[in-house]
Amino acid sequence: MDRAQEETGFRVKFEPSGISCRGKAGQSLLEIAVDRNIFIRSDCGGKGRCGKCTVSADPADHLSPVGDSESAQLSTEQIRSGLRLACQTTPQGDVTVSVPESAREDAEGIGKTDVHGDFSCKPMVGRRVISIPSLSFSAAKAPRDFLTHVISSACDKEPAFKELSGLRAISRPECVQGEVTLVEHREKGVTAVFSGKREVSLGAAVDIGTTTLAAYLCNLRSGRILSSAAAANPQRRYGEDVISRITSANERDDGLSRQQEAVVVEINRLIGRCLEAAQAGSTDIDEVTVVGNTTMEQIFMGIHPHGLGFSPYLPVSRRSNNLRAKDMGLDLNPGTNVFVFPVISGFVGGDTLGVILWDRPHERKEVSLIVDIGTNGEVVVGNDQGLWTTSCATGPALEGAHILCGMRAAAGAVHRVRIEAGSYRVDCEVLGQEKGTRALGICGSGIIDTVAQMRKTGLLLPGGRIREGLPGVSTDEKGIGRKFVLIPGERSAAGREISIALADVRQIQLAKAALFVGIKRLMEAAGFERFDRLVLTGAFGARFDWKNAVSIGMLPEIPKKATVEVISNAAGRGAVMALLDRNRRQECIDLAGRVRFLELAEDPNFALEFAAATTFPELP
Repeated sequence: MDRAQEETGFRVKFEPSGISCRGKAGQSLLEIAVDRNIFIRSDCGGKGRCGKCTVSADPADHLSPVGDSESAQLSTEQIRSGLRLACQTTPQGDVTVSVPESAREDAEGIGKTDVHGDFSCKPMVGRRVISIPSLSFSAAKAPRDFLTHVISSACDKEPAFKELSGLRAISRPECVQGEVTLVEHREKGVTAVFSGKREVSLGAAVDIGTTTLAAYLCNLRSGRILSSAAAANPQRRYGEDVISRITSANERDDGLSRQQEAVVVEINRLIGRCLEAAQAGSTDIDEVTVVGNTTMEQIFMGIHPHGLGFSPYLPVSRRSNNLRAKDMGLDLNPGTNVFVFPVISGFVGGDTLGVILWDRPHERKEVSLIVDIGTNGEVVVGNDQGLWTTSCATGPALEGAHILCGMRAAAGAVHRVRIEAGSYRVDCEVLGQEKGTRALGICGSGIIDTVAQMRKTGLLLPGGRIREGLPGVSTDEKGIGRKFVLIPGERSAAGREISIALADVRQIQLAKAALFVGIKRLMEAAGFERFDRLVLTGAFGARFDWKNAVSIGMLPEIPKKATVEVISNAAGRGAVMALLDRNRRQECIDLAGRVRFLELAEDPNFALEFAAATTFPELP
């Protein structure tokens, strides 16, 4: 390789995007794609462990030889057909790389935009229109002093120009006389000034989920949600779970800045979509609230998440933050306030406080058990006498990650499964099938359904073994059941079968045991023997059949008189409440210091009970 090639690498063209570029010498195909903002799914963050970043290339011999990681993750048939792992493959010549549909971005977030209605409206920020008389020589003052005098006379209150953006605005010629609109924040003072009458006052609530982002545009005068938009979190290219993203931030000098930029760019895009739908402009937004788990909030603020990756898993700060839009890279008025929720611990973040704020278990006499199931499992239990919370390391399997045919809940995902007893005939429902979409993979709710149905029909034994000799079961050379086929390759969108493997069952066993024992230990620590209401929320929790989750020992048995409620995106709803009502925002800040946290890693009984909980309950 000559010096020019060492500096620029070979030319790689990615399809179907059509983007052509040169990578650095020694970069993997995945690294080259990430540098060009080309999405290739990689649940493990490029470690060669998940097998999701499959690509094909032309010519195939312009790639590095197949390595051990690829041989372990890909079948002989897949390798023969030309499939490679992008994270383990480097170009050895100019090459065209085709990214299959299964590894491409699924742009829309399902369920996150299902937030509507009117909310209590007492915002932290408001707009004030005043008339400015002509500035005479006899009373000549600096524009700031003159405007301050006029406002004080009209409103019996002196405005605070704490933001430079406000001073810059009043320096403009059009603000010397006539009508002027001020955006005034209760804590930050005047954050923007506009010439003329500009009474439209909007706010944006943003939910930064590990998997999905959502934005809600609200009217700060009426308390109504005007529009919403959701999309996949672009940080997924750095790994499917928070640990992968912390690792990515640690391993590269620009690891943090890359992730922060990715999420801010997408938030700007979502807010833009909301504004377009409401026929409004970015200068109409006067405040933003942001909610997310602790890692997501820190990355958004540009705070390194390193400390969240090792014991004792401490955040840099648990307090809320008020930041400027300009400092965060948001395409809004520079001084617009951005309120970021406080957090409870390293793995119980502002999103959990958002859930509490919306559901209000601290105001109820009955005992509430709130389970927020996403890429992590947060649990809250309590009533008006106190709240307790913990985080369960369920892992990303419930979002479809680390599962052979897993994917997130998007078009093409199998999300409902029924298996007929005796014949073992499989009936699958696919997201988007009403539009002709064929199955591409299976998401979390479909995985839980499948495992529960396999257990119910006897396909799955209590220890997690797949029974051999039954229809749809494939065995290895030793006769051990390795997988159960749901959809044959000829009926799937990718041309390969969709199945549940023995390793997938093991992932679900680990996830369900972590959640089940976490709930049990939290209730014991809080002194509750039973609960009166179960609330399910989160990216996954609001979409699945909870009865199946109970049957496999993922959720506890539901007391006879207890109610079960499913709330889609309660965290986002909490972000809206904190945007629209300053009293709710203060309540959120207060709750962060009152909710008691149980660290399961320090609980010796958790480890003792975990192993037993991996088995499936006996059939009734």
